[in-house]
Amino acid sequence: MTSLPLQVHRAFLQSPSRYFGWVFAASLPFYALGILAPQLKRLIPFGLPISTLMILCPAGVAISLTYRHEGQAGVRRLLGRVFDDRVIPNKTWLLLSVGIMPAAMLLSYAVQRLLDPSLPQAVWSLTLVFSFAVYFFGAISEELGWTGYALDPLQHRYGCLMASVGLGMLWWLWHVIPYHVTGRSTDWILWQGLATVMFRIIMVWIYNHAGRSVLTSILFHAAINTSIDAFPVSGSHYDPKVMGLMLLGLTLLVAVGPKFLTMVASPKRVDPR
Repeated sequence: MTSLPLQVHRAFLQSPSRYFGWVFAASLPFYALGILAPQLKRLIPFGLPISTLMILCPAGVAISLTYRHEGQAGVRRLLGRVFDDRVIPNKTWLLLSVGIMPAAMLLSYAVQRLLDPSLPQAVWSLTLVFSFAVYFFGAISEELGWTGYALDPLQHRYGCLMASVGLGMLWWLWHVIPYHVTGRSTDWILWQGLATVMFRIIMVWIYNHAGRSVLTSILFHAAINTSIDAFPVSGSHYDPKVMGLMLLGLTLLVAVGPKFLTMVASPKRVDPR
C-alpha cells in the first residue's frame, strides 16, 4: 500500500483522536440547530434535519489539517482523490461499489416481506437516480475525510479489520443525534450501529482491492442512502436489524466459507500403519 505524505501520516498516527475530536466539535452547531430549530429541515432535500449539514465537517477538518501540515500541495492531492478512478486496477470494483447495496436492499426487503406480509409494496422510479446524484455530492464531503484522510493511517496503525470496525463505530456515533432528532427509536438506532459497521467493513474491503480509490467509497456511500430511500414510504420501512444481521452473515460467509469448504474437501489423511 502506498504511503501517505509523511507529515500527515505522522500527525494522524500520533493523535488520531485529534481529527475525530475536531469533526465532532465542528458538528456541534449543526446538532444544536437540528434540536432547537427543527423547522429548518425544509431547507434540506428529502426532509432531512438541518443537522445534515454536518456532512461538511469530515472534509472541512481534513482539509484544514492537511493544509496545516502540507500546505496547498497537500490539499490539492487530497482533493484529487475524489475522482481517482485511474488507480483502480479492475473497473469491476466500481460496479460493486454501486451494485452491492441495491442487491442488499432487495434481499432485505424480501426478508422483511416474508416476516411481515403487510409491508407496503415498494415503488421504484427514476427519481432514485436523482436521489443518487444528490447523495453522491453529499458523500464526497464525508468520504474525503473518513476515507481520503483518516482510513490509511488507521489501517497502518490498527490493521484493516480494526480500522474498519473503529471507523464504522465513529461514523455511527456521529449520526446518533440526527437519528434521534428524526424520531428514530433507541432500538432502531442501536441496530443501525451494526448495519453501519458492516457498511464500513465492505467499503474498506472494496477500497483496498480497488487501488485505494476514494471514489469507490463515495459511490458506495451514495448507494447506501439511495437504497434506504428505496424502501417503502421514503425509506421509513427500512429495518436496520434485518440489514445489519444479513450483511454480517454474508460477510462471515465470504470470509470464513472458503476456508471451511477447503477443510471439508480436504480431510486429514489417516496413516494406515
